[in-house]
Amino acid sequence: MPVSLSLSKGLFISLTVLLLWQSAFASGLGGFTGASNRFTSDPLSAGTGGITLFHATSTNSYSQNPASRAFFTQRSFDAGMVQLSLDRFIQTVNASVPLPPTASLSIGLISAGTKNIEARDSRGFAAGDLSDTEMTYLVSFANRFSEKLAFGLSLKVLTRHFGSEEDWLDLKGSGFGAGLGFIYKPIVGGSFALAIKDWNSSYKWKTQDLFERGSSYKDELPMSLSWGWMQEMSSVSLALEHDHYFIGENIFRAAVMWHGIQALQVSAGVSFEDETIFPGVSARYELSWKQGPPMHFDLGIRNGIEGEGLRNYLGWGVNF
Repeated sequence: MPVSLSLSKGLFISLTVLLLWQSAFASGLGGFTGASNRFTSDPLSAGTGGITLFHATSTNSYSQNPASRAFFTQRSFDAGMVQLSLDRFIQTVNASVPLPPTASLSIGLISAGTKNIEARDSRGFAAGDLSDTEMTYLVSFANRFSEKLAFGLSLKVLTRHFGSEEDWLDLKGSGFGAGLGFIYKPIVGGSFALAIKDWNSSYKWKTQDLFERGSSYKDELPMSLSWGWMQEMSSVSLALEHDHYFIGENIFRAAVMWHGIQALQVSAGVSFEDETIFPGVSARYELSWKQGPPMHFDLGIRNGIEGEGLRNYLGWGVNF
């Protein structure tokens, strides 16, 4: 993807790369940083419209609702990747362990960005490739206070790097963030979730080494309040989620999950954001071995924004 710039001043390309992820997410939130933290990043949530407040709807649920793993008492490991257009990528790794008698600990990594961005100088000649890499390091703690109520806290370290092959552009930002989550089970099969996402999350940038009139500034991620409900009914589960961003944006999600076959779970869901409906489907197949822990394979497909095409998800995990 060609980008016009002057090699003596990398300002324009820095701003262009900075907006690549945001513009590909949704126009309502497109001007705000941290798109990869809001992006549907695992196969299960691709098939639930992006619902991430419950353990059954996302392998990365602890990153959005740290209380979601409180009622899951097995150790687990999951890894996944997303195939995207425009040379963008997302890769995830997650692990969770119970802490008896009632707590659990989860850690993970989300790697996202854009590569192979072709840079051109002011004369139109190729000037090498640029890359944009965003890393989110996550840790969350959850505790059950009863068989119906759980609370969780998550912390994240954020890093972002814009770089070039010839090292004429080397811009780095970093920051911290936190989140809170609750799970309440008022009736049999029903779960209510509430979460505060990206509390005080931001990137801090210093551009004095790059530009003659550089400065230090903070780029804040939009904070949101999310709530959702999941109802399990025999072989079918229904889930709803509302994500309210304090900048005035709202995202609504709904999904149905079918697990009528013991080894298979199939999900279909939609999200309504920026006055557009985005559908998705996913499937999980579990393999049980005579020796060794059971493992599962996840596949997901979700429709992207207009002109983007489909987003394809692949995941693998094990519970033990």
